[in-house]
Amino acid sequence: MKKYLILSIISALCVIITPVGMYGTGKNRRETMSYSVSDDGNIQNMGNAVMEDIVRVFNSETDTVMELNFRDYIIGVVAGEMPVEFHSEALSAGAVAAATLTRKKMSTLSDGALSETVISTDPAKHQAYMATDEMKERWGENFEEYYKKLCDAVDASIGYNIVYDGEIITAVYHSVSTGLTENAQNVWAGAAPYLVSVESEGDVYSPKYASSLEVSFDEFRRCLTENGAKPSEDNSVLISSAEYTEAGRIKTITAGGKEFTGEQFRQMFSLRSAAVTYEITDSGIILDVKGYGHGVGLSQYGADYYARQGMTWQEIIKHYYTGVDIVPVTMG
Repeated sequence: MKKYLILSIISALCVIITPVGMYGTGKNRRETMSYSVSDDGNIQNMGNAVMEDIVRVFNSETDTVMELNFRDYIIGVVAGEMPVEFHSEALSAGAVAAATLTRKKMSTLSDGALSETVISTDPAKHQAYMATDEMKERWGENFEEYYKKLCDAVDASIGYNIVYDGEIITAVYHSVSTGLTENAQNVWAGAAPYLVSVESEGDVYSPKYASSLEVSFDEFRRCLTENGAKPSEDNSVLISSAEYTEAGRIKTITAGGKEFTGEQFRQMFSLRSAAVTYEITDSGIILDVKGYGHGVGLSQYGADYYARQGMTWQEIIKHYYTGVDIVPVTMG
């Protein structure tokens, strides 16, 4: 199966784009994860990453390695990735996506900077993570209520995997789409039959749906120059053309005489997504953005909307990941 890499979200206003390589083969506790689908549809021989198995997690903030059981790790991921105020069915959908993605990464991926670990708390590398102490600090007097809600949501779905044609999927997700999720091949190197564009109409109600950035001409030229372009002194032609996907994200854009992908352009200016339209004014360039994240797979805010319309977490998963099955994890 082809592997897919989630592109890093760069926090600086302007960064130099460098090639991103694919991850190699990773191991956990000296064993790789393998499985097969039995006649009754259950996954067999998972080996690790069920409920109480230990996951080695690199804490990118403290440069230390934590050893967490799988359940505690997924609870922390969902807390770090999704507002706990979301509907419980949406949190369960997020949990099974996070658990599936983690199992997939543990079975196939490695990061040389992480030594023997294959999981990082850096969301640019893997998934965000919130420790219990931080939950207590953020949630205050609501901690016990919210923590129970979160645990119940995780427990409802952590024992399952999302599979396509008998193989665990790369269950990528994002915060908010444009109203349509994106095809994987429009963001990364290859296609996946389960990562295709679908409607996500509730995303327009998200507080993160729209954002805007105004960049001065000098700053715009500086960013382009640092990324290999040779921008003209004529402000009106700094951006000469842009091609868009059906989901409204930039596929390619020519700026400063150089062609960039939408994700490269997004990274240069630390935009929330590559769904960018632009306006050249007298003082600079206004970049209007829709959505938050790469736009592929499950939309977290879209999942919350669908849950509030009565959809179960299983229905949400099957909406965002086309043609998948949800199967219980069983020890072989």
